[in-house]
Amino acid sequence: MGKILSTIIAFILSINTKTVVYKQKNIDEVEQHRVVLDNNIQESVVIDKSVAIKNSKISYSSSSSGWWAYPSDIKEVTRSGDDLLVLVNKEYRLPSSYVPSDLVSASLSGIRKGEGFLLRNILINDLRELVSAAAADGIDLSIRSGYRSYSTQISTYNHWLNVNGGSISAADRISARPGHSQHQLGTAVDFSSAEIQDGLGGVFSSTKASVWLANNAWRYGFIISFPSGYESVTGYNYESWHYRYIGKTYAQEVHSSGTILELYLRGKN
Repeated sequence: MGKILSTIIAFILSINTKTVVYKQKNIDEVEQHRVVLDNNIQESVVIDKSVAIKNSKISYSSSSSGWWAYPSDIKEVTRSGDDLLVLVNKEYRLPSSYVPSDLVSASLSGIRKGEGFLLRNILINDLRELVSAAAADGIDLSIRSGYRSYSTQISTYNHWLNVNGGSISAADRISARPGHSQHQLGTAVDFSSAEIQDGLGGVFSSTKASVWLANNAWRYGFIISFPSGYESVTGYNYESWHYRYIGKTYAQEVHSSGTILELYLRGKN
């Protein structure tokens, strides 16, 4: 009888042990795919922890030619990061130490999901006007990304590098390397809408929100950064959701000139 009782107890203990291990495994898997970014702001991109904790110094090499590839001679920006007309692209980068001095919660503009992101205070009033005008036209807008620190850019770029199987040329078409992202300026906004459940990606281009922004964002100081058909000029795939604030006066100039933001800024730097 004692032998049978011992066997039953051992069996129960083995089940409990397996249960604990299984639960811990699930916890580890969830934690592996959760990354809390700067200032406890949850970024819209889910980044694998094993990728995010890579060495912050990323090594680059490229045998390709043309604008898709970063030039061998990377230059520092010619204007202050606070300047609305500073050119930030694959050739010109911001210092890793640059952080806008007037960052505030994007929620101050009234945009949905704004509480999760930071933007420069200089654009808040105009963004509020944009959101209000869109709503008056029956258009819903939300924000999916705003300011990104240099360290967040490292994590983001590593994520897309990992997603693309380590292909630098593929990652470079959809993600900026650290220091080369307009998001570090605090004046770049990735928009979304309830039309696509606040998602992000190519599907946004088919929304009413995307069409409205394309026709009206410039009135409030925002210009699309990576328009369709200009991939060889901007260096990035078409992003219908990514807009950069340069102020109403300059945005009016871009709109009136018929040029794109990248070429307009090259002429100012």
